[in-house]
Amino acid sequence: MGDMTTREPTGYLSTGPVWPELIITRRIPHIIDAVWNHITDPELLDTWYGTFEGEPATGAVTLTAQESPDTPGEARIQHCEAPTALAVTLDSPGGVWVLTVTLSADGEETDLEFRQRLDGIEYDAADIGPGWEYYLDRLVLALDGEDVSALQWDDYHPALCEHYRRERPEEPGQMPEEN
Repeated sequence: MGDMTTREPTGYLSTGPVWPELIITRRIPHIIDAVWNHITDPELLDTWYGTFEGEPATGAVTLTAQESPDTPGEARIQHCEAPTALAVTLDSPGGVWVLTVTLSADGEETDLEFRQRLDGIEYDAADIGPGWEYYLDRLVLALDGEDVSALQWDDYHPALCEHYRRERPEEPGQMPEEN
């Protein structure tokens, strides 16, 4: 029998005050500039996710994920504030993906918050959440200088799907939604 690795999900499905979204948080044991560079530099991005072509200053690049090299898509940069905030929209066959990454430094560590809007796309959190868990674990391995191919997709999907089918109750400090 194979070595089954149990992954602990670090995110949740939020119905949110405006739209449903997937939210994943991580504490990464690397300085903020290193994390930012791995998200925004095409050569470093390619060590864990994929690469892009084009000039980000124009507001759009062509992004190609390693897992789907035959379907590059346009990534439009909505907001970029180095080294703390990046918001992009990605054209995908299942709709437009609206993604934000927020980084905050805490000494030698970085807190990462990833968000993806779930309205208007064909996929739900049960399928998307495990995928981003997989990629964020690959990011940490790349930052550590480790082999990202050591991670197995099957440890994430369908293993973590059930976790992302459940909605998380309102976050502390949020007003409950009216029915």
